[in-house]
Parts: sequence; C-alpha cells; structure tokens
Amino acid sequence: MSTKYSLPHGVSASPLFMRNLIVWGLPLLGWIVLIVAWLAFSSNEAEPENKPEVTQEQPATPPEAPAENTPAPAQPDSTTTQETAAPTNQSSALKTPYDFKGAATRLDLPKEIACNTGILVDPATRKVLWAKSADRAVPIASMTKMMTMLLVEEAIAQGKISRTTKIPVTAAAAEIGGSQVWLDPRETFALNELLKAIAIKSANDAAYLVGEYLGGGDVNSFVAHMNSRARELGMNHSSFYDTHGLGDKQKRNNLSSAYDMVILAERLLDYPEVIKLASTRMDTFRNGKTELRNHNNLVFNRVAGVDGMKTGFTKASGFCVTFTCKRGGRRLIGCVTGFKSAKDRDIFCRALLDWGYQKP
Repeated sequence: MSTKYSLPHGVSASPLFMRNLIVWGLPLLGWIVLIVAWLAFSSNEAEPENKPEVTQEQPATPPEAPAENTPAPAQPDSTTTQETAAPTNQSSALKTPYDFKGAATRLDLPKEIACNTGILVDPATRKVLWAKSADRAVPIASMTKMMTMLLVEEAIAQGKISRTTKIPVTAAAAEIGGSQVWLDPRETFALNELLKAIAIKSANDAAYLVGEYLGGGDVNSFVAHMNSRARELGMNHSSFYDTHGLGDKQKRNNLSSAYDMVILAERLLDYPEVIKLASTRMDTFRNGKTELRNHNNLVFNRVAGVDGMKTGFTKASGFCVTFTCKRGGRRLIGCVTGFKSAKDRDIFCRALLDWGYQKP
C-alpha cells in the first residue's frame, strides 16, 4: 500500500524530485534523530546522582582537647592506621581483668606517702595486692615507650618489619631532645639497634624515628595506632600524643593509669627480646661509640628478680616506673608514679616488692 504525499503548489512528483528526497531527506532525518538522542543523553548524565553522604566515624577523643586546626592523634585515619593482630605467641583474647577485692591500700612502707598513684599485681592469680588511685590517669613520661616497643614487636611478629631493617635518620627525629643518642640525618641504623637505644637509654630520638618509620613517614599515624591498640587492650585511662613521652608540639602529655601500665607490661612479657633489653644494665650504640646505661635503677642496682620494664620522668609526671619481677618462679608486676626523686621511688619499689613476695 502506497502513501500519498501533498507536494507544494507547482511542484510535480517527478522522478528527480523523488530521488533528491531519498538522497538528502533521509540522511538529514537520521542526523536530527541522533542529535535529539545525544541531547537527551547529555541532560541525564549531567544531573548529579543522588548518593547518600558518607561520613567516617571517629573514635573517642582523648581527655585533652587538641589545638585548633591540629588533628588529634587519638583519631586515627582508617587509611593509615595499621591493622593490629595479636602476637603469634599468645591468644588474641583479652586477659581476665585484675581483681581489686582484698587489695591493700596502705602499707606504711618507706616513702609510701610520696607515691601519687600505684599498683602491685600477681598476674598468675589476677589479684591486685596493693593499689593507690590505680585508675587515675596521670602523665607517664618515658613509660610511653612501652607502647612504642609493643607495636614494634607486634609488627615484627606479623612480618611487617624485621630487626635487621635499615632505618635512615630523618631531620625530624634528629631534632627530638631530652634523653637521646644524638641521631644525625646522615646516619642509618638497623631496627634492633634503635630498640636497644629505646629500651636501655630511653632515647627519645630513637623512639620518634621508629614510630615515624612504622607510620609510613607520618608519626601521627603511629600515635593513632598507639591509641587504638590501647583501647583494644582495655587500657581505658590512656591517651597518647607522642611516641616518647616528652609531650607533643601542643605540650600535651601522654596520660595513663598505673592499672593500664601493668596491662601493657604484661603484654610485653610475651616478647623475650623486650625482657632481654629491659634487663640489660649497660651496652653500647653506634659501633661502641655511644654508651647506653639503663635508666631503671632497680635493674642497674640489681634488685633481686627485677627484669624490667621502664622508668619515666618529666616535671609533670614526677619520677615513675613500671617494673616486672620474678622470684622463685613467681611473677609480680607494678607501677608507681609522682615521686619527687628517683631515690624515693626506688626505695619504695624495693620495699613494695619485698612486701609483695611475703604475701601468699
């Protein structure tokens, strides 16, 4: 069936006209259809997709508020914080909490009154033998390095780094003051050498460098990992702002409680290398050119059974120490803070251990 077309007046349906209509009209019509379709497609593509806004959930912020425009180290970025797995030689489950029932609160020991906060526990029985404001968060100075060492040991156990890994000294690490081994940006050290400086000499520059390296060049990433690991361990009164304990650029002090510190010490006991270093009285660094003397006088003066773990001192923290001791096969762990002198601290710790080992 054919279709009749109405042609303009005076135009006949000649064969030439029909041919021109087919040759030129049909392609023109095709182009018009393509243009209309393209415009419709472009209009749909330009319209924004109605997607829900994605926000990243932030962990709890430490007690001290961060300075304006400064990211709080306790708020780790999920893209930089390392995934933490349990050490290969222990269960990933949290240990049973310590039982404070029956714990002594006053012993009348020498220099006890000078102690700000403290605790003594028996990890085998999960009993607290003595406690004084053990849940109060206080500045912990260089006891901070215990968490730094734990994360390093866990990274080694997970195969993320080895003790022979060479770490170049950075300009930022060389600028860290206080107790140090005077790192120079022209130097490179194996990780095991830096750990020796941290555990024995309490070297702040070495602690910063190791944290910076494991943080992928960003020390704040490592500090965020310190905070997240503390939460995983049940260290609920701890907040970290640096890797060494001097305080960060905003002069915020790392905080923890005596109870949290014994939790941390108990984890570190799972790593023989930590105990080996923490119980070393003297050693050298930089191929024998730099002497390392243990800051823990309980180790240096050979108090019976003491094999660690870490001292600390700043004006804010006073003289403090977390100690581990093993006598006759029995392990005790303790922490004391806030002493006005290292001598008073050590006198009390010696008396406290003697008292603890007399307890059944």
